[in-house]
Amino acid sequence: MEILRRECGAVEENAYIVKLSSGIDFIIDPGFSSSEWVLENAKNPKAILITHGHYDHVWDSAQLSKLLKNTPIYAPKDDVFMLENDIFHLGMPVFSPNFSVPCNKGCTTLKIENTTIKYWHFPGHTPGCSIIEIEGVIFSGDFIFYRSIGRYDFPYSSEKDMKESLLRFQNLDFPKDIEIYPGHGDKTSFFAEREHSKIWVSRMA
Repeated sequence: MEILRRECGAVEENAYIVKLSSGIDFIIDPGFSSSEWVLENAKNPKAILITHGHYDHVWDSAQLSKLLKNTPIYAPKDDVFMLENDIFHLGMPVFSPNFSVPCNKGCTTLKIENTTIKYWHFPGHTPGCSIIEIEGVIFSGDFIFYRSIGRYDFPYSSEKDMKESLLRFQNLDFPKDIEIYPGHGDKTSFFAEREHSKIWVSRMA
């Protein structure tokens, strides 16, 4: 697996291209002004995967889907309303995803081009906030960052849900440490953030 990353827009959101050994590509969270970079680097895209519905992570999704021969968009069901409406009134291009991934506070397993994609639902930052696991690597969106967590003071965020999600995250039973590629900042690892997240839980109501 090869993972390409690009910081996008004023808030430096991380867009990713995951290039698998099978020769296919997955695009994750294509943010503002990411289209040209994606078109240059994703030679065989099979899906656009969205971790959550905030504008900085999805801005170029609709445009890219059309430019890439209607490449399907997958997004958490509970955040679809954020994609179909410009909730922050920023001029975001609205769209409907091709597939709404169930949000059940657990794991939903998808099969795309014979590749297993796991959506782990961890609400709090947004109602549908999820992390995406591909071949033993996690793309955490705005749920978990290097030594930090996603904010839960935005409209539609929930401190209660975030605390519950962090507790469930701490109880995940991965057999080995795995890399985490977040929606902002540098990569980290599951074992490191499992421990560090306990500090944030202790500060919550």
